[in-house]
Amino acid sequence: MPATSQRLLGLAAMLVTVTIWASLFISLRQASQSVLTSGDIALLRFLPAALLFGWLSRHRVRHIVSVPKRYLFAIAFGAGLPFYLLAATGMQFAPVADGASLIPGILPLFVSAIAWGVYGESLSVGRRLGIGLIVIGIGAFLWHSLFFSPWSVTQGHFILLAASISWAWFTIGVRVTGLNAAEAGAVLAISAVLLLPVGAISGLISFNLLQAPLGELGYHVLAQGLGVGIIANYSYAFAIRRLGAEMSAAIGAFTPVVAALIAIPVFSETVSTLTVVAMALIVFGAVLASEGIKWRRTQTKSGPQAA
Repeated sequence: MPATSQRLLGLAAMLVTVTIWASLFISLRQASQSVLTSGDIALLRFLPAALLFGWLSRHRVRHIVSVPKRYLFAIAFGAGLPFYLLAATGMQFAPVADGASLIPGILPLFVSAIAWGVYGESLSVGRRLGIGLIVIGIGAFLWHSLFFSPWSVTQGHFILLAASISWAWFTIGVRVTGLNAAEAGAVLAISAVLLLPVGAISGLISFNLLQAPLGELGYHVLAQGLGVGIIANYSYAFAIRRLGAEMSAAIGAFTPVVAALIAIPVFSETVSTLTVVAMALIVFGAVLASEGIKWRRTQTKSGPQAA
């Protein structure tokens, strides 16, 4: 397929991804006000994806297990259950616009930092300028939360930053392993489902599905299970393979704009001038930082891997 067509498909996949990501933050905010627990939402999110992607990847098990385990861990931890619990906890304290800015919005910063620090990639002047703007935007959020917001909001911001670092490892993990979208989805979803009983036994998560109204369960099955767990996981991994990790992360930085516009009528949230300025700095910085990373890769028996 011509390179232009590949890029167009990647861009279309990222448009779908951004729309679903924005809906994710709305869903997480609603879940924080629901009788459903984080464990319930995680089960509804990951179980359908584990069944679907596991079935699609059933003949690729040898290829998947041949991938260096540190990369599989980056995928499983980066967008699996640990990431979800960080994001869900952070959204209990922070407004939708903040959560959407501090996870996908600053993803290019962490992707570039990992690429530079771990893989030795050089950073151009444009990318450095973009990263600088993202840092200023993050600083504006944290400065406002530290000095003008309740401590709970500040805690939420730091938890969301941790979630963004986690997601950056997932983004790079998908890019360097050579796994296709279904294989990457199987790794993160199946690992999440396997970790749920561990979390329940340890007391870190609990379940309350039987007490939830059917309508609410149906909404989260569609929003989390189908939308985020299956469609967005597939479309984001698909986009990374065709656009690269950096460009995909940069387009994802537009998520806070979409999420904030949805949250205003849904939750009657107000967006302060400082939030608008911080979001603009992060989005513009992400666009500047969107130059493709020239990943060094080698061949293995089963497919391309990072050097």
